[in-house]
Amino acid sequence: MRPNQPLPLRAGFTLIELIIGIVVLAIGLVVITSFLAPQAVRSIDPIYQVRSAELGSSLMNEILTKSFDENSDHTGGGLWRCGESGQAGCTAASDYGPEGEARDQYNDVDDYHTGGAFIAIDDSLASGLADIYRNFTYQVSVDSSEHGASAAKRIDLVIKAPNGEGYAFSAYRWNY
Repeated sequence: MRPNQPLPLRAGFTLIELIIGIVVLAIGLVVITSFLAPQAVRSIDPIYQVRSAELGSSLMNEILTKSFDENSDHTGGGLWRCGESGQAGCTAASDYGPEGEARDQYNDVDDYHTGGAFIAIDDSLASGLADIYRNFTYQVSVDSSEHGASAAKRIDLVIKAPNGEGYAFSAYRWNY
């Protein structure tokens, strides 16, 4: 080499170029993870929906198998109905709810009325299901105002999943 000849250029990155590359890469990773994190949280929602649907269907089927009213035939034969001539009148809406019996002794649909409160999941034998349906609760509202107390009762069931979402089910129980 001659003394005044410039040094040959070498290919590579400067420190500033490396820092800018790292910053751009970090921003890109933050943007990508900000889109993925909410998706991971919502990935459990379909499981809650399915569990709520099976729980709601099961509980609604149980309620609909009970007799229409405390003053109706409980044997399933339908020999007498409340409000008919010669029979006791149907239970007043203000008296809906259990008549002092435990869940395994509920015999008519308005026994399930929870009065607006969400209660822990249990089965028809009053056994707790908290281990199977952890943090699930339900609320049942029985209303006879649409068709009269002696004609039909509307049963509204809400299953509240652990994510706070409520899943609603409704049915009518007619006086027959």
